[in-house]
Amino acid sequence: MPIKIIPEKCNGCQLCIPSCPYAAIGMEGDKAALFESCVHCGICIDSCPLGAIIEVSESGEILEKAISYSNILVVGEAGSSGFTKLSREILGKAREFADVVGIGVWLIIFASDENLAKEAINLGADEVLLLEGINTNSYNTSSIIKAVSGIIEQKTPEIILSGETILGCDVMPRIAQRFNTGILSGCVSLEIDPADKTLSCTRPFYGKRIMGITSCPQQRPQIVIIKEGVFREGGQYRGWRGVVERIKI
Repeated sequence: MPIKIIPEKCNGCQLCIPSCPYAAIGMEGDKAALFESCVHCGICIDSCPLGAIIEVSESGEILEKAISYSNILVVGEAGSSGFTKLSREILGKAREFADVVGIGVWLIIFASDENLAKEAINLGADEVLLLEGINTNSYNTSSIIKAVSGIIEQKTPEIILSGETILGCDVMPRIAQRFNTGILSGCVSLEIDPADKTLSCTRPFYGKRIMGITSCPQQRPQIVIIKEGVFREGGQYRGWRGVVERIKI
């Protein structure tokens, strides 16, 4: 397929130039440009961190890369005595949804303590990602956004569940903006459609005078910020087998 460079997206970083085996990319002013020697092999596409190099059809239409979204990602938080009550509630709901639609549950936690990983697995997590190197008590917002975004890009979760905490309210809206998706918040109940895995959030409107349903049927991932006490804590899954991965930030 032919490829093209979108000048409006290019920031002139030049990372694409050495990626081309045909030396067919150069600079025109402060933007990357394709030379006539380009054979449209597409090798340079993944070298661009901003997605400025794309495939197009013969008629010039942009071809979107198909992304397969699956599984539920929980952003967990913990204190000195283990996971917070809210994180246990969210993990329980994630496990419930996962069992209904037949997908897995991943949990990320900004810690290095394997005891937390074991606790998460006992609460139903299939995979626990220990993000080491960030102190959430005095954290840098951009570092957390970068770390979580990298995991989302790698894992492509269908659903992301986070608590309505200082961390969740600070980070998750920025994550939603970065991935051009919506956020569901203020839920008093949350349901999932087993057919297409779309979430339906029931929440109050107009000073709690009426209840309405919001959803995010088109964009993925679906991001939900949840208050404490909306869901019950999940049960214990003694003997549940999960995977633990350490990620240094």
